[in-house]
Amino acid sequence: MSKLFTRSFRVRYSELDATGLVSPASYLRYLVETAYDWGDALGLGAQDSAQLGIFWLIRETQLNILRSLRHNERFEFTIWMVNWQRVRGTRCFELTQNGEVIAQGSQHIVCMDATSLRPTAPPEALIENFRLENPRVFPFERFPKIEPHPAPFVFQRRVGWGDLDTLEHVNNASYITLAEEAATRYRAACGWPPKRLSDANLIVATRHLHVQYLSPAVWGETLTFCTYPYEVNETGGTLYIGMRHADGSTVCECLLGWELQNRLTGERQALPMELRQL
Repeated sequence: MSKLFTRSFRVRYSELDATGLVSPASYLRYLVETAYDWGDALGLGAQDSAQLGIFWLIRETQLNILRSLRHNERFEFTIWMVNWQRVRGTRCFELTQNGEVIAQGSQHIVCMDATSLRPTAPPEALIENFRLENPRVFPFERFPKIEPHPAPFVFQRRVGWGDLDTLEHVNNASYITLAEEAATRYRAACGWPPKRLSDANLIVATRHLHVQYLSPAVWGETLTFCTYPYEVNETGGTLYIGMRHADGSTVCECLLGWELQNRLTGERQALPMELRQL
């Protein structure tokens, strides 16, 4: 069995968002599905992990979307391990279509003991099934230290049942949906709600995601979202979205890179003045 694992997908209509493109969260769902199939093939799938009394936590994800996918497109998703050091490691992944790279990224994961809820080393013999000599590595920068903004956009939202995964924590992909909601509310506060964008034949396309997961959020708690521009250019920029518990501790931090596009052609568009403010 190859240590590089590839499976095929067809984009379903339910995986699109209001822009008509595959939602950013769906890319992470493709990643999770591929990772579990990869694990099944090499001896560390969901059932194998449960029998070993372990589970896996994602600590950091970086995703670059080179071209947005649309309904009914078919593509290949390939995943491989870059390194593993006792309790944590890095895996890289790439989406391709007929040789064209659609998206690629990296993810840091930690193996956890299901009883103690502390990091633990998985069996080395099983980890060897995943090790590659000289694996291809994508550039990965650790999540930067973000300076506070003097006037961030702030709102609160309660965690719902639909946000959770099987561990009853907010699902990793759900954090991306929450970050997109924060970004949409921020742009609306700047005078560009979704309807105004649609009326102008414009969409906001996500091009880059960098997420750092720090503390799990659970059902019923109210999270505070803090959003502000990290950088701005002529056709887009990067937003910082921080999510915090009621005690002020950080749940998750996200850098969301985006660009303004023509809804019909996909061409980049110049930002209106309201969205150029830092």
